Amino acid sequence: MRFLLSETEKKQFPLVSVIRKAVQFLAFILINYTIFETIFQIDLSVITDLHIPYPFIQTPRSFLFNGNGGAGLMEHILHSIGSGVDNLPFLLIGILMLLSLVLGRFTCGWLCPVGFFQDILSVFQKESRRKKMSIQADAALKQVKKWILGILLVIMIFLGFMATFNTVQYVSWKDSIGTFLRRPMAGFSLSEFLFYTLPRMIGMGVDQLSFTAMFENGWSVFLFIFYLVIIAVSVFYPRFYCRTMCIYGAAASYVSKFSMLKFSRNPVKCVGRRDCGICEDVCPKQIRILDEPFEGFTGEGECNLCGKCSENCPYGAIELKFDFE
Repeated sequence: MRFLLSETEKKQFPLVSVIRKAVQFLAFILINYTIFETIFQIDLSVITDLHIPYPFIQTPRSFLFNGNGGAGLMEHILHSIGSGVDNLPFLLIGILMLLSLVLGRFTCGWLCPVGFFQDILSVFQKESRRKKMSIQADAALKQVKKWILGILLVIMIFLGFMATFNTVQYVSWKDSIGTFLRRPMAGFSLSEFLFYTLPRMIGMGVDQLSFTAMFENGWSVFLFIFYLVIIAVSVFYPRFYCRTMCIYGAAASYVSKFSMLKFSRNPVKCVGRRDCGICEDVCPKQIRILDEPFEGFTGEGECNLCGKCSENCPYGAIELKFDFE
């Protein structure tokens, strides 16, 4: 029989969740501070000098943000690969890899605005409506973002090879593929849609007082419908976009599986899935925590370190650890 929480334990104050939401909200404000300048007519330019371009923020083309960021950094790396060996940002790639190796997916769980947006959608997730995918479907969908990343890398490596050894042909192809080389992630980024494409579409519709004016072509109609579906599905399946399409998450997962910062389970306190399993029930990424090693788990690099498993464990069996080994 599975362990049932007592009324006292059910009402225990969710301190970790409250702190995480506060951090996410603060990060969202700092990253999108220019929208507050517009709304409240104030000067927050001082933040520009303090702001660090973390590898998880939205596109730099957004009118909500005038710096560099996660989608922007990933696009910069892919664009650099497709522009030739001489343009590879080795320092940037090294920093991102080191960040994932030390902190895992902490930035995804605590600082990412798109992640915060999906977490807000969980407000609408009533217990009766909350869904879980089958183990097979969840595992398969988590591979989609890796396939997208792999395909983009193959294309960019090929273009980079041509840029290095056959400049004439490269220039011809570069002109024919239009903006793809500069914006390879444009069609796969929820941040691009939320913080750039959608505001731009709404702006065009408002200017012309027409809903149809929002759509320039068939591609814009497809993106609009596609991401509305992604957002709708995210109401029922937490972090659905993160699981299936986030290219930064795909790249980070390969390194984050070896992260120094991770959760571990106490084998003496943990009673297992048959008598409990609460940690797996509350995990937004649907990680099979009880199949992971006791000494530390990352869910194959998918764990966002949100802390819900630890916070909701009735036995106090899950703890955060920093492992140098």
